[in-house]
Amino acid sequence: MIINKEVMRNHNERSVLQAIINNGPISRNEISKLLGLNKMSVSDIVGTFIDRKLVNSLGEDKSTGTSGRKPELVEFNASYGYVINFSLSGHELEMLATKLDGRALEHSIQTINNQSISEIALMMEEQIDQLPKFDSVNGLVAISVAIFGVVYEGEIITSPFVDYDDFDLVGFFHDKYAVPVILENEANLSAIFEQDFSKQELQNIVSVSIHEGIGAGIILNTQLYTGNYGQAGEIGQIIIQDASRKKRRLTALPNFDSEWSQTKIIKKAGALKKNKTYSLVDLVADYNRGDAVIADLIENFCYHLAIVTADLIAAYDPQMIFFNSPLIEQIPEVLKNIQMKLTFMPLVPPLVMSKDVNLATLLGGASMAIHKALDMQGVRLIFHH
Repeated sequence: MIINKEVMRNHNERSVLQAIINNGPISRNEISKLLGLNKMSVSDIVGTFIDRKLVNSLGEDKSTGTSGRKPELVEFNASYGYVINFSLSGHELEMLATKLDGRALEHSIQTINNQSISEIALMMEEQIDQLPKFDSVNGLVAISVAIFGVVYEGEIITSPFVDYDDFDLVGFFHDKYAVPVILENEANLSAIFEQDFSKQELQNIVSVSIHEGIGAGIILNTQLYTGNYGQAGEIGQIIIQDASRKKRRLTALPNFDSEWSQTKIIKKAGALKKNKTYSLVDLVADYNRGDAVIADLIENFCYHLAIVTADLIAAYDPQMIFFNSPLIEQIPEVLKNIQMKLTFMPLVPPLVMSKDVNLATLLGGASMAIHKALDMQGVRLIFHH
């Protein structure tokens, strides 16, 4: 078998960088032992990284009690560059700039009021250009955009909230900033966040995102699963059959999105309370006061969400299911309720809240952008949270 030396060198470089990012500060000797590479190769690669300012030398490891020359420690230079990540929903444009270890640099939220996608793109450009000059070696190295809708091979297929009207969002930002631009479904990015911002080895997980719409990000064997055309996890499109109604055409039946998204639940609650300005804050307050009408609404929501959760368990058998939802975060009894409803199933994985309901999607985008910028796609990197 002939092994291409350049391919082997690239593989070794990626392995050494992965070891430094995930385990640093670390010495060359520790990297050599961890990867089974000879010390000369590791030392040469680390030296190249230091020259490129991709890795910083921290000097001798003074914590070791051994006599003689102490090993030099190195760590990943998180300021090698930075990434900018957007989340574009029906009413908000959110931005998060991060270092290359996932640590936040700047965060902002702007309201969207029926602007066209070209106008929104200009808003995004303005947000980028107004950022302070961060201390970094290479400046901006990648951009990610979270889309509420179906994304296939970097193209937006459908979105219920924004009319993208054949606007080339990737081309727009690539032409402006000459960096990789990533488009991905927001629920998929929330699943990537749960995996990559955890030291726990999560190989098969589902992240259920409930906001203006409902979606599920699916990780199978550590890789994001999007299906044949990017539609995997579109659980908001699951049809709800009401047994009390007569048989109707499938197109006439409601789906999970139209009945049980967070936006729809708040709207239903407002109608029940005869309050047109009813909000999530009002709903949580009424629920905590024991309001019977709101309690019944939440119970109905739990019933339908339990059905969907059971379907996800049957389809993917995940080791854990995360829930990314401000409503559930503020009414945590929802998860206990669902867990109780699923006791008929022989094996139910832990149902847990997202580690960060507010920033999960943006940080998942940061992970994808960082992997792309470092040419580390498919490599397990552990980021800070």
